[in-house]
Amino acid sequence: MDNEIRMNTIEKSHIYPYLLRFNDTIIQKKLFTQIYYRLLKNCDEFKTLFPAQPFSNDYSEQNKEPIINISKEQCNHFDKISKYYYIEGGGKKVEVTLSDNLWVEKFEDNTYSKLYFRKKNNCQFELEFIESNNVSRGNLSVKGEKYLYKIFNEENETYSVYLKNKETYYIFKIIKQ
Repeated sequence: MDNEIRMNTIEKSHIYPYLLRFNDTIIQKKLFTQIYYRLLKNCDEFKTLFPAQPFSNDYSEQNKEPIINISKEQCNHFDKISKYYYIEGGGKKVEVTLSDNLWVEKFEDNTYSKLYFRKKNNCQFELEFIESNNVSRGNLSVKGEKYLYKIFNEENETYSVYLKNKETYYIFKIIKQ
């Protein structure tokens, strides 16, 4: 079965019947968007229906854990810097402010995401989702959802980190501004 047929089957059999429970078309649209983003995040089979955008040089995905090549001192320096940025998979720049245990992301479309920042052991840090008015981030996460990141390399205050979701390692660089 090709991807278009699969998507139509999913929509007609599962998504649309659920959405028809709601009379308000604005609510239906919001729920459809949430379902779409959550399926992309949590369902590998659904994700394969949509070809990935070309990755930037600072972002990649792989099935094996990256090789750890960082000292404890380098890791401990990470939260001493308050201004970073990273490049998303689609090539867009995201500015990060790290202050008062908050991680605030500003996107190119002037939307934001706010998360709690918690330093962990072994070059790890946790981000806990608070809120976002960014379409993708606001629909990918729910309040209180936690993400565990691991710093695995540092060079000239550019940190290579990964986030593991299921069997995939999402790798990107966080760069000092």
